[in-house]
Amino acid sequence: MKHINIFLIGLLMLGFSSCKDFLDVEPSNSGDAGVAIKTPADAQIMINGLMRGMTSSDYYGRNFMMYGDAKGGDFTIFSRGRGLDGLYMFDHSPSTGSNSGFWSQIYTNILQANNLLESITKQEATGLTGFNSAKGQALTARALMYFDLVRLYGKSYDDDKSSLGVPNITTVLNASAQPLR
Repeated sequence: MKHINIFLIGLLMLGFSSCKDFLDVEPSNSGDAGVAIKTPADAQIMINGLMRGMTSSDYYGRNFMMYGDAKGGDFTIFSRGRGLDGLYMFDHSPSTGSNSGFWSQIYTNILQANNLLESITKQEATGLTGFNSAKGQALTARALMYFDLVRLYGKSYDDDKSSLGVPNITTVLNASAQPLR
């Protein structure tokens, strides 16, 4: 019994004296939205998170790459209800969620880019420099995402030269923002 008590006391002492910072590691691919970017290195962490979001399975990670081939008839999808058959069958109704991930994932990434650009603008207003690379990457990524949205959801320019594309959101929207109608 004495050995068990000594072992338990030793284990408790070891547990309380362990390294406190060992598990508190800052992520390298995301940042806290509530904390403003202070340095170009912080901006690069946000860029890493933005690029990670662009490689999700609903965007460049998988489905977006198959979308054009499925619509063009280059291959047949026999998914038997696993989510990709709507692409091949041109089934774009509200009841099928086979392609809703494109819209939501791309606009989530655009929100990240807008947050990053707003934070960079605030830092540049205080006189800090060195954000050109991160700002250029965020602007380029946002332009690519809008280009992809227009390719997927925009009407053909040849049919009607005044046809609408997709909502162009270039600022951070607060919770009280209303949808454009």
